Amino acid sequence: MSLFGGLYVGKSGLQTSQNALNTVAHNLSNLNTTGYVRQQVAQADTNYNTISTSKAVARSQTGDGVKYSECRHIRDTFLDEIYREESGRYSFYESSYSSIMEIEDILGELDGAAFKESVQGLWTAFEELAKSPNDTTYISLLVQKSLSFAENAASVYQSLNEYQNNLNKQIKDAVDEINAIGQRIDELNGEIAKIEVGNLEHANDLRDERDKLLDTLSSYGNITYKEDASHVVSVRFNSEEFVTSAGAYKIGMWQDNTTGFYHPYWEQNVTYTKDATTGEKIPDYSSADVFDVTEVISTERDTDIGELRALLLARGDHVANYTDLKTDNCTQRKLDALGIDDRNVYVNNSEKYGKEYYNDYISGSAVMNIQAEFDNIVHEITTKINNVLAQNCDPKTGYLCNDDGTPMQMFLKSVNDPYVKETIANPQDAETRIKNGEKLYRIYNEDGSPTNDYWKFIEEDCEKAETLYNCKTIEINQKLVQTPSLLGFKKVDGSADYNLGKSFIKAFEDDQLYLNPNATKPTSYENCYIDMVNDLCTTGNEYKKLYEFEQLSIEQAENNRSTVIGVSSDEELEHMIMYQNAYNAASRYINVINTLLDSVLSMAQ
Repeated sequence: MSLFGGLYVGKSGLQTSQNALNTVAHNLSNLNTTGYVRQQVAQADTNYNTISTSKAVARSQTGDGVKYSECRHIRDTFLDEIYREESGRYSFYESSYSSIMEIEDILGELDGAAFKESVQGLWTAFEELAKSPNDTTYISLLVQKSLSFAENAASVYQSLNEYQNNLNKQIKDAVDEINAIGQRIDELNGEIAKIEVGNLEHANDLRDERDKLLDTLSSYGNITYKEDASHVVSVRFNSEEFVTSAGAYKIGMWQDNTTGFYHPYWEQNVTYTKDATTGEKIPDYSSADVFDVTEVISTERDTDIGELRALLLARGDHVANYTDLKTDNCTQRKLDALGIDDRNVYVNNSEKYGKEYYNDYISGSAVMNIQAEFDNIVHEITTKINNVLAQNCDPKTGYLCNDDGTPMQMFLKSVNDPYVKETIANPQDAETRIKNGEKLYRIYNEDGSPTNDYWKFIEEDCEKAETLYNCKTIEINQKLVQTPSLLGFKKVDGSADYNLGKSFIKAFEDDQLYLNPNATKPTSYENCYIDMVNDLCTTGNEYKKLYEFEQLSIEQAENNRSTVIGVSSDEELEHMIMYQNAYNAASRYINVINTLLDSVLSMAQ
């Protein structure tokens, strides 16, 4: 090799060492940058120059030094897949556990002390009233406890609804974030492909950003991904194409006009029908849902992955009430959910389809399940108190009746009257209808003579919210709040009505309320509420255990991955010293060659 050729060797050493030092500096400057993956220098020898091709001896070659071969992106795809799967599962259980904790806070305490005290207060008032029914003090106590019960019930139910709306907002934010991630991954695919198309340079920092986005996306749902030969990453979200080489798809959201709830769907899967009258295209989202909420949640099926699924399950699809638990009633919502066209099919198999509807669409939602069970308890208590008053009233004497002759009610519906007047000319027809279960109360003249008019109780219709006695519609009878003595548990002869007090006690003591369609035996109102809270706490404990387990799993996965992709300051400082020494050596080598050249040139003079 000539002396001038030796300069090329020294120059390559200087340049390669300088580039390596730049890489080390880049690693150190991103020591605490989230998502940054350490870069590693790979060196190689340059092209060789052939000096001699004599057959007598081996080919003589000389090299031009060293070159900066590539800057490697140090990742382990296997560890990435483990981390991202655990991240999705962790997010699912974290969100689910958080929902249970929020509901427990709404109920008061872990044992539901706040509302439980309202139920116990009613029980205490009935006990005291049974001892002395005509004591105005105990009558006032009953009214006040009933008022407290109604107010607390409405407050708890309203808080559940507000939390449901909060979950709805979180769902919208999550979908917006997912779409933004998909769009950015598609942009990065194009940028990375442009840089790496010639296989001369690696877009490591852009790859770091793309991998970080994949990490974030994995927390929202179950993802799979693959990089093709053109360096483009294709992503599937919940088994559906999300990012491809052609671009990024978008998750749309349609909003229920009644509830205001958002429902995510795949825009590419929406089908359309045409309105026969207007010709307008009507979207059908049934085959485009991002998630099937009826799927069984299990690790084996990978259905317990992603925050978005957990939020959708916790929120549910509507504001639930006690009608969602009743197997003996049928609403259009139930028919639509179960895919039943003929109402009679449901009615003839009400027990079967009622349980199926509850298990598939209600029990899986933490908020809807509590809404329905809580509302059912409130509904049963309020209607039972009203029924006891109605069964003991006497329209002829006006005992426990309003001025118009209607039975007095402790709890009223806020939106319409409980009774409607009806004329029945034949009293026998009225008696027959009463025997068949209709609640008819005859209207009497001031002199006690009967008329042909009756007050007919407006039965609850599960399809008409305004007819229901539930947390959303009930309110205390303000006339009784203002004048509790209107109850006046005193018979016409002036004696105290001890039977009425006993009826209230029996109503509260009897085991007659089922917590939900899966309950095997009935309980009292108070025990039913305790069972509801206990079931909630049990579910919360299960989610807590799974959440804590996944927390350990993701920490372990992150630690394992960090050993590969993480930047070690000690290791980088060792590399810095090594490349500095290499730089100094190349510099000294050039100085030696330079000195030799000076000597040779001086000899030539």
